[in-house]
Amino acid sequence: MEERHQSRGSVLREEMLFRAFHRLVQACRIHQDNNELVKVCLAQFVDLISRVNLDDELAIVISEGRFYVRGEKLHQRKSTAQLIHDMLNFFRGRELRGLCFQPSINEVPAEDVLAFVRLLICSREQEDPALWLAESVEGAHSSWVTVLPSFDRPSSLRDSDQRQKARATYAHALTTVKEVAQKIGLEGYAGVRTAKRIVQNMVESLLEDESLFLVLSTIKDYDDYTYNHSVNVAVLSLCLGNRIGLSRPTLEQIGLCGLFHDLGKVEVPLSILRKPGQLNEHEWEEMRKHPQTSVKHILKLQAPHELKSRLLLGPFEHHVTYDLRGGYPLGFFKRSLSLFGRILKITDVYDAITSPRVYRPTAYSPDQALTILLKGAATEFDPLLLKVFVTMMGSYPLGTLLEFDTGEIGLVARSSKESGSPYPEVMLLRRDDAGVLQAGDLVELKPRDPHRGASPRRVARTLNPGTCGIQPADFLLP
Repeated sequence: MEERHQSRGSVLREEMLFRAFHRLVQACRIHQDNNELVKVCLAQFVDLISRVNLDDELAIVISEGRFYVRGEKLHQRKSTAQLIHDMLNFFRGRELRGLCFQPSINEVPAEDVLAFVRLLICSREQEDPALWLAESVEGAHSSWVTVLPSFDRPSSLRDSDQRQKARATYAHALTTVKEVAQKIGLEGYAGVRTAKRIVQNMVESLLEDESLFLVLSTIKDYDDYTYNHSVNVAVLSLCLGNRIGLSRPTLEQIGLCGLFHDLGKVEVPLSILRKPGQLNEHEWEEMRKHPQTSVKHILKLQAPHELKSRLLLGPFEHHVTYDLRGGYPLGFFKRSLSLFGRILKITDVYDAITSPRVYRPTAYSPDQALTILLKGAATEFDPLLLKVFVTMMGSYPLGTLLEFDTGEIGLVARSSKESGSPYPEVMLLRRDDAGVLQAGDLVELKPRDPHRGASPRRVARTLNPGTCGIQPADFLLP
């Protein structure tokens, strides 16, 4: 009961902040700075923020046509419907997805907050409102506020822009994980603000187009495995979390867990991480330490204590089996693993066994990997979560390389759900005069029908794309 009251109090607090911001914007749209109403609305907004105990950013974000304030969804009631409608139009008219106010806003003079609101209002008159606003904020050295541009684009450009955005988000996530790991290794601490922003972008990409987002997990980097693996685990964990209905704030937490789950490997010698043969007992002992070391480094992150406490269990547990009888570290668990630990256990193993490694040059194809995971249901993996994961990935996961009895090869490009057909679609690959594989036609992967004669092609075998030296994302996210 107490928890329910706290949650309701939080929602009401976020609604009060949203209302205060709306009143300030409306007052500034009508009156000059010296107007008494503007002064009152400004004072109320600044006072509310100062009383919120803002140890983390105050984000006002649009997702799927709804407003989220500090991760809490604003509920649409009679008393809030018009308010939310007005602000949606206001943000969309300026091509904004959201605004993030940093804790340092409490140290900013009220006139600077007012100056920002003025920029926000007049940005609509610019050719590219969000870009102009972001550049104006940067020019004014207003590091206490961040502008989040909208992802919406004209329909003719949307697909291309979404692919580019997904690619950019993945690359930025990879860079961010590297930077956090390097700072942890060199300085013993690191911030998470950029990582949080990246995960928020990842959630947006996921909610816009799950299939497109899922393709990102097919990116494999042989030379940069640890960081590449961390981003892939984050991608897969977000997709699985979304499938089981996790809230947006919880999705952001599991995404961060994925990015940081192997942070402890910064203390594992490269000679062990890159050893081509089997590890000896001493080397395994060093490797088995990394979940505890990940927890140690997460505790050193410059982030609110509440956030860090939610990021600890998953990385600590991700190598422990579902039945608590195997894996590492053992001896700490009496009842069951946390939800985050069970999610990471599935996504970590799937990405690991579908990735070429120095000690395992060939990797399993995605469908083979799912078969291996299913053999561990109820022992290695949570059987219910695993069932959802297998359904999500499909019989032939996106990016699976197929070899047909015709001699052709192709990549699974679209699931049956995405294509609107009972069958997935495959992108046929052909070699040019130089022997380089090029994208070809899209065909449906139909089974053979004995009553209608043979279909054009039948799957002879599945392969890991690495066997042909290709990245599925290069074809599926051009």
